[in-house]
Amino acid sequence: MKTFKKLFLLLLILGSINSFSQKETINEAIKLTILVKDGNNTPISGAVILIDNVKQKRVANSAGYFKIKLEKEPKEITAFSPLIGVKTIKYNGDTSIVIKITKETNNYIPDTNYQKIVDPIQFRNIYDYLRGKVSGVNITTTNVISIRGNSTFNGSRSPLFVLNGVQVDEQTFGAIVPTTIRSVKILKGPETAIYGLQGANGVIEVVTMLK
Repeated sequence: MKTFKKLFLLLLILGSINSFSQKETINEAIKLTILVKDGNNTPISGAVILIDNVKQKRVANSAGYFKIKLEKEPKEITAFSPLIGVKTIKYNGDTSIVIKITKETNNYIPDTNYQKIVDPIQFRNIYDYLRGKVSGVNITTTNVISIRGNSTFNGSRSPLFVLNGVQVDEQTFGAIVPTTIRSVKILKGPETAIYGLQGANGVIEVVTMLK
């Protein structure tokens, strides 16, 4: 009987140790080393890193490396270079990750209503950007914006500006840096219904990399 009790106690102790060990493993931080390179395999210094669409406070170092500890596995990792573009990859469990950004593989929103922008660095501001790459928009020499085919509402032809899902004024819209833009969407007519009367002159939706 004493032998049985000793064996039972031993099993309880071993079970507790195993359970504790498993908890330690679950709570262990995930250490990731990310290397960001361009199409020529040259490290990209200063690349912005996003983990599950959350911008990190630090950027890739001069050698293109970025290290971080995470409490849980991410679903995807994004690297963004203002001079080259952006690349998003799915996390596959590796602790050492290489992200290669090329101008041909920029990751834009795959929607037919969104217009892909190539080499935005060539534009001085958002107005030049819209003039050069986005159809359906009229912009005067003094940077007054209107959407083609829309009638004047409330004495103005100015559209509603939406930045990363938030309505902003024209001053904020004008400060958008072209190299940070991910996509532009032009809405008019019935498409603007979700914005009510505010969208009567059309809507320009802009999504940036750094939201």
